[in-house]
Formats: sequence, structure tokens, C-alpha cells
Amino acid sequence: MDLPIALGVLMASGQVPYRDGLRVLGTLDLKSAVSWVDPDRPAPPASLGLFIYPAQAPWRAPDGSWAPVSNLAQALEVVRSGRPVQGVSLPEVRRAKFVWPKLLLSPQAITALGLAAAGRHPTFLYGPPGVGKTEFARAVHTLREAVEPNVPFVEPPASLSPIQLVGANGAFWAAGSGVLFLDELGEMPTRTLECLRKPMEALWGREPTLSPMVLGATNPCPCGFLGHAEVKCGCTQSRIARYQERFSAPFLDRFQLAVALRYSEDSIEVPWEELVFKIRHAVEQQRSRGPWHGNAAIPLESLQGADLTRDALETLQNWHKKSGLGLRALHHAIRVARTSADWNHRSRVTSHDAWLAVSFHPSQFRTTSTSDPWGPEHSWSKAMGLRSPGPR
Repeated sequence: MDLPIALGVLMASGQVPYRDGLRVLGTLDLKSAVSWVDPDRPAPPASLGLFIYPAQAPWRAPDGSWAPVSNLAQALEVVRSGRPVQGVSLPEVRRAKFVWPKLLLSPQAITALGLAAAGRHPTFLYGPPGVGKTEFARAVHTLREAVEPNVPFVEPPASLSPIQLVGANGAFWAAGSGVLFLDELGEMPTRTLECLRKPMEALWGREPTLSPMVLGATNPCPCGFLGHAEVKCGCTQSRIARYQERFSAPFLDRFQLAVALRYSEDSIEVPWEELVFKIRHAVEQQRSRGPWHGNAAIPLESLQGADLTRDALETLQNWHKKSGLGLRALHHAIRVARTSADWNHRSRVTSHDAWLAVSFHPSQFRTTSTSDPWGPEHSWSKAMGLRSPGPR
């Protein structure tokens, strides 16, 4: 923001005429050269009006209102004339273009994707077949590789025994500090699911532990088609209840995010380059605060360093008091809220970050809750916008 500050000072002091609607971006050194320090920043929207930016940026002007400059003198000329400077040399940009998969998600799911990848938060996914649960998990892994090269991705079968999953040579520890994707959680033995509870706690222990980021995915019912856009669910209400009750409250309490993936008319293509840029900056902020693996692993004694505003703290405390949940739920919400603040380049956690963390908390999908605000109307079927079939 050096160049915007310099032009603002010159305008305020009357040394150059004031120009309304001007957009400026760039770093200014002591010799008045305008430089570029964010090579991975995605291009801004084309409809910015008069936009001054470093000529070194890997962008090309979409119209005559974009003005690349190399030094402060050229920037002042643009301010005075209101037009781009002619003859500014633009370096040839040759950059390998990574081919990202074409993935369509709702804006809410894209937000969850960014938060999960940026903070390494254990995430519980559910929805009918074909909504993108597996693609979501692989997208998290791809985004993590943008900041941590060679991140392992382990996807074991659903028929694992407890020893095969969390034993000394099990899939959990084989994932290292990478991503462990457990698909079809509803088909896993209940003992195997419950054995995950203790190892997942190693993620936020006092000592930094080599622990994977766990992503779990499941269908909402035994046949899988509850909430499907075209195929009608054939399960009875009692079968659906038994299937969903396999996931106990203590088991869901180990996850920090829960995302309902469903067919949505407002689904858009995932903006990969924007997500990568924001994740890299969020990870840099996390590394400056401690040695732990992402915000998901902030130990209990370090949560006071999350830097919450008073409104954010009151929001989380009021939610925790009304929900009737344990302290672990509150701590997870603080961790996710801290990632939301990092994601939006905020030094302090605001009430908006707190509400976002609460909206993704797994407690919204408890099937037998009676405490306000998580009553039966907030079951996971309701959260997905589904209607369970009547009794048969």
C-alpha cells in the first residue's frame, strides 16, 4: 500500500489535483520505483475505473482505464491527466498455468473449503451421491499442496478395523501431517469410528504432533438418496434415524467444521487462484503465531492469543451457554473464527468471524438435541433443506 499512501498524501497536501474514484496498488521504494511483491495475487475485477498498478504485475489491461506504471512520476502523470501513460514497458510474463479441476460448489461450501484448507480443520462432509464430497476432499489436499509441497493424501477403504485405522502402522498415522480422507463413514463399524476420537485429539495437544487433517464423508441415509435432486429416497424414517445416530455426539465433537453438500442452483465454479492466494497469506499469519500445524492445532493455553474482539467473545460465549455444549466446542469455534479472520486479512477476530464459525460447527447436525438454539428443527436433515419421508 506504499503507492496509495504516497498519492493520498500528495492529494491531501494539494501538490497534485484530487481525483475521485481512483484505485491504486503497489509498493514504492526510496528511489520512487514502483515494484511488485505479490506474484500470485489474482487479477482484480475488470470494472475498477481508473486503476494504477505496477507494470511488473502479471496482468494485462482489459481496457483503457488500467494504467501500469514503473515509478512515482508516471503515477503522478496518470493522476493529473486521468489517462494511462503511453510507452510504459511491460515485461513478458511466462508462467506455467496449472490446470485446476472444474468443481461447482455453493458459495457457502466454497467458504468452508477455504477455511478447512487454510486452518487444517477436521471437516465432516455429508450429502447424497454426486454432490462433490470426494472432490471437496481432494480439493482441500490440492490447496494444501500450494503451501506445503508433497502433502500425503490417504484414502483407505471403509472396511477398516480399529487396528488398521489407528494402530501403529494404521492409515491414520500413515497420513503423517497430510490429509486423511475417510469416505463412507456410515458404512464403517461403530467401533472403528469411536477409535478415532483419541487420536484426533493429538492435533490440538500441548506438544506439536505429527497428526493428519481428517476429512470424513457420509451419505445422509442408508440408500444415500435422501435429498437427491432426481432419485427418491426409499428409506423409512426409522432407518434414517438409526443410520444418523451411528455418529455419536463425542465423535462429531472431534470435527471443527461440518459442511452439508447438496444440489444448489447458485453453485459457481471454484475460484482456485483466489483461494490459493488467500490461503498462502493466512498460513503466513498462522506460522507467525506458533509452531503448531495450522489454527486447528492451537493448544488450549494459546487460545488466549487468538485476539478476539469483545463482540466476538460475547457472541461465542452466548452461543456456548445456549447450546449446552462442552468447552471443546467453544475452543473449536475459537480456532475456526481465528482462521476466518486470517482468511479475511484481519488481525483481530470479529463477531462476523465468530458467527461464521458457529454456523459451521458440527453441533448443528445433532439428531437428538433439545437445547436452544440446537433443537430438533436444526437436525442435519433440516440443515440440508431435506424432508424425511413419512412413516411406511
